[in-house]
Amino acid sequence: MEVANILENKSKNQIYGLMGNINLTTNNTNISIITDYKFKGTVKEYLNSEKALSSLKMVLLEEKFLSKTSNECSVSELKKISLAKALIQNKDYIILNYFEKELNFQEKKYFQNLWKRLANDYHKTIVIFTNDITSFWNIAQELLIVDKYKVINTINKKDYFKFMDDINKPEIVKFIELVRNLGINIEDYQDTSDLLKAIYRLKEQEQ
Repeated sequence: MEVANILENKSKNQIYGLMGNINLTTNNTNISIITDYKFKGTVKEYLNSEKALSSLKMVLLEEKFLSKTSNECSVSELKKISLAKALIQNKDYIILNYFEKELNFQEKKYFQNLWKRLANDYHKTIVIFTNDITSFWNIAQELLIVDKYKVINTINKKDYFKFMDDINKPEIVKFIELVRNLGINIEDYQDTSDLLKAIYRLKEQEQ
């Protein structure tokens, strides 16, 4: 089964997490799969567009990469170049194959905001394929668990924290659990600013 079949009944213009046993291939021409793809020639030749430079900058790569070949790029850089190509092609579905693996903290924050922008403003469906739930827990609407090329479980965003172990839980999740253990009822916030607003509201109620 193709990855396209797994998504055919899902709502479009959303962000999904995807885990499990699946070969990320497709014959669907409306899907871009972002991976460390090796290409012939230079990056400029591969992108082959007047938007080449602007798309590179959008994925945090500098102009100097236009003259590089794939053999001169790291795995992370190849994935970013693959994403730049997808942005140029402007397909409806973008599937990220372990994209976050080599990113630093600031880059992860940047690309999470980019995924939200692509889904909300440009009506793209983003699928994040990874085995690390912390890489998408605060942006993906659902987590799809796949086995033998079939979706065997669908987990809603509000239940993600139940599937994280204590070591890998984001600090905001650990804090919310600590607050609940103190007997204070608080929602499952994914955004720090929303959590701070909730704390201020609780303080105001106590006064």
